[in-house]
Amino acid sequence: MNFPDIKSDMLSNFDAGECAKYKNIYELNTLNPKFKLKRNKYSISSTYDGFVIVNEKFKQFCDKDNYIGLEFIPLQNETEYYWFKINNVLEFDTKQRGTEFLNYNPSCDGYEEIIGATPVCLKSNEKLGNGFYRTDICFGSYAGKSPIYLVGVDAKEKLIGSGFKEIYFEEIHDKYAWENN
Repeated sequence: MNFPDIKSDMLSNFDAGECAKYKNIYELNTLNPKFKLKRNKYSISSTYDGFVIVNEKFKQFCDKDNYIGLEFIPLQNETEYYWFKINNVLEFDTKQRGTEFLNYNPSCDGYEEIIGATPVCLKSNEKLGNGFYRTDICFGSYAGKSPIYLVGVDAKEKLIGSGFKEIYFEEIHDKYAWENN
């Protein structure tokens, strides 16, 4: 799943610590208390640094269908908006995809950059269940590393049927043309 960006960073002008650039948004697990949305016309969107922001309508959609493994963390300065955290984790196949881990920092135990996210290569070829998922690897640079967000076919159809037009879907294949064997 991909979402429109809201043209702002959650962590801009926020000190997340000395090692923040070697972590990802799930490891940092923090929100900027001064964050304000510049544009809030979407039910689901993403900041430049990878935080998925949803409104009350999207939260109610998920609550109504009893999707498990989801958290909705309220934004301090934005009533009816939440950081949408997905705790259903799938293993990404970094070897098959050729993902690169750049500039490891041993004292912070993390990489400055992790690149090579798409197309998505999962270790398991099992069909995704009805729900929301994220990869175990977070991609990007510095503190803006975030996972790939995935959704099962049934949930995708429900999202489309409920009018969430701002979500873009791409298929996950068992094999891609560029893969060997």
